[in-house]
Amino acid sequence: MRINSLKINGFGKLQNKDVELQNGINIIQGENESGKSSMLKFISSMLYGASKNKNGKDISDFDKYKPWKTEEFSGKINYTLDNAEEFEVYREFKKKNPIIYNSSKEDISKTFKIDKTKGIEFFEEQTGIDEETFYSTAISEQEGLRLSKSSQASIIQKISNLISSGDDNISFKKSMDKINKMQNEEVGTERTSQRPINIIDSKIRKLMDQKLSLESYRENIYDNSSEKEHLSIEINKDECKKEFLKEIKTKLDNNRIKTAEINFNKNLEKEYNNKINELNKRISNNVDENYEKINLKNYYISLIVLFIAFAVLLIASPIKLSAVIPVIPMGIIIYKILKDRKQASGMKLTREESVSKIINEIEVLKQNKENQRKEAEEKENKLNQEIEKDREELILKYQNNISIGYIEEFLSKSYDEINREIELKENRINTSKFRMQTMENNTKEINSKIENLANIEEELMGAEEERDELISLNKSYNIAKECLEKAYTQVKENISPKFTQNLSDIISKISNNRYKNVTITDSEGINVEIDDGRYIPASRLSVGTIDQMYLSLRLSALNEVSDENMPIILDEAFAYFDNDRLTNILRYIQNNFKDNQIIIFTCSDREKIALDNLKIDYNLINLEK
Repeated sequence: MRINSLKINGFGKLQNKDVELQNGINIIQGENESGKSSMLKFISSMLYGASKNKNGKDISDFDKYKPWKTEEFSGKINYTLDNAEEFEVYREFKKKNPIIYNSSKEDISKTFKIDKTKGIEFFEEQTGIDEETFYSTAISEQEGLRLSKSSQASIIQKISNLISSGDDNISFKKSMDKINKMQNEEVGTERTSQRPINIIDSKIRKLMDQKLSLESYRENIYDNSSEKEHLSIEINKDECKKEFLKEIKTKLDNNRIKTAEINFNKNLEKEYNNKINELNKRISNNVDENYEKINLKNYYISLIVLFIAFAVLLIASPIKLSAVIPVIPMGIIIYKILKDRKQASGMKLTREESVSKIINEIEVLKQNKENQRKEAEEKENKLNQEIEKDREELILKYQNNISIGYIEEFLSKSYDEINREIELKENRINTSKFRMQTMENNTKEINSKIENLANIEEELMGAEEERDELISLNKSYNIAKECLEKAYTQVKENISPKFTQNLSDIISKISNNRYKNVTITDSEGINVEIDDGRYIPASRLSVGTIDQMYLSLRLSALNEVSDENMPIILDEAFAYFDNDRLTNILRYIQNNFKDNQIIIFTCSDREKIALDNLKIDYNLINLEK
């Protein structure tokens, strides 16, 4: 890939700036604060966009590079890929997406995939290099290389990272340690006690215990529900029987009144019969005999008294008188006797009349008796018919709810037996209702427990899901570590030897064979073979030598990350290089990266002088002109 031209309408301190670049080496020269870093950032921002995120910095790139003197925050870049396809990109940085033109100046923006956050990812799609990789390989900024003596360890670590992991910012050991730390903090292990997995396990155990202690209540509610249903059925049955019995009682009450009326008629019949019998006795026993006997008795007594009186007179009176005096009383007596006999005869007539009257009365009584008998018989027949009808109606009404046996049994029971059965049913109903109420109260309490159980189960489900997520996360960490291990092994087996060999060649060339072989181990780090055959730690080398190693490795990595020959952009990359090392590195770049466009940002003439001495062509762009 080759960048052909830049058109900067407004970016940082740069405005209305047009730059033409060539193949080979391009030197962009300018004093400090002349806009070299802004132009470098313009190139990457045209390809990937200016991020509005700070990403750990004090200010975002978007805000940092807003134009100083113009509102026009835009520009254009023209570049050609290795397949000779030419593209031109116009970008207004206030907008997310640029406009991409092909060599015919046709807008082909929609042919590339669009990320909701980043926008059109055209350059990554074309080269296979994302922004982070582009910065790690193609661009070497002065902040990345211009390090003090005290920062040698950091540079060496970057070189070690680059060889062992393929990225100077990624240390396998630190990455593994960080993953283990994150895994330990975010998940935990069986040995930890206050990590998420341990906390959630403890919570699950506690919730499980609570669930087990409350699950019996769920069984109780089912039992209560079943018993309540059974009681409800029994209450309904008893209520139905009670209603049936009360109907029988009501009908018996009505029948008792009618029976009393029948009995009243029968009693009247009996009374009439008794009176008839009494009257018949009076007739047969001469009811007036006593009266007649009383009159005859009086007659005989009077006669005896008369004879006694007459005898006394005969004895006591003179003869003369004896003839006259007895006659008077005798006459009186005889008169009396005759009178009495006449009265007796009159009494006999009265008796016959009385018998006749009694006989008439008996006839009346017999008629009344017959009437009462008939009335009683009619009422009894009618009552029996009503009882039978009531029986049939009750059977028809209750046969679907009460057994026939029970109906027939109590249809033949007495009034008192019905009353006792009603009382039993009421007691049973009240007992069942009391039991129902008790269960209702218990059910409310149980429901409260079950509601709590439901909350616990829901919480338990959430805890188990959380645990599953932690287990999944733990698996992800294990997979990440496994992949990192495999990648590390692959890098060590495939990439590290190549990098190590490249590094050895570079060190040998740029140091005029003073340093030859480079070895890297996990335990000892980077060691360099000196001319007497000994290996010394890389930390003992000069800052310039270490900078050379670091730059060389980044350049070597560039060819590994893309099939495209990417431009190499160096921003004050040779600050710590002496003139010999500068000459050697420029010669090395010219010889080993002929297919790559080189863009060097510098504030001095050292690179220009070195290239002139090496008779290497270059394109000089002076920012101050």
